[in-house]
Amino acid sequence: MTSVSFYKLSGNLQVALALVCQLTQKAMAANQQVLCLVADNDCAQQLDKLLWDFQASAFVPHGIGNQHHPIAITVDSDPGEHHGILINLQSQIPTWFSRFERVMEIIYPQPDYEQAKRENFKFYKERGYPLSFHDLTEKFKR
Repeated sequence: MTSVSFYKLSGNLQVALALVCQLTQKAMAANQQVLCLVADNDCAQQLDKLLWDFQASAFVPHGIGNQHHPIAITVDSDPGEHHGILINLQSQIPTWFSRFERVMEIIYPQPDYEQAKRENFKFYKERGYPLSFHDLTEKFKR
């Protein structure tokens, strides 16, 4: 069964993208595939650039589009061949989330977005998915 982790931040989208970079690098070290589902093309471009510049000593092979392996950034509703980790930066839960071993929901302060993530938590909980919650508001600040 898919496990679901929520990561709560106190910063903005840039702080959330920095966390995504760390989570992605950690997944790479564990030899796992990651699909980063983002809200729009601008966010996809920002994350792409951050992953290239994240750490000078690290190489995180990635690209925009669901066909890239092992790390893909997409706004599409098609996960391609990915099934390892889904990092969800969209408000809604994709219909195909359960094909993944793990889903990571990123929460940062934005009123409608935060409320959508609360609804996502409720959705997963009501269906019996194993949940974890990580409050990183003190660790990742603006």
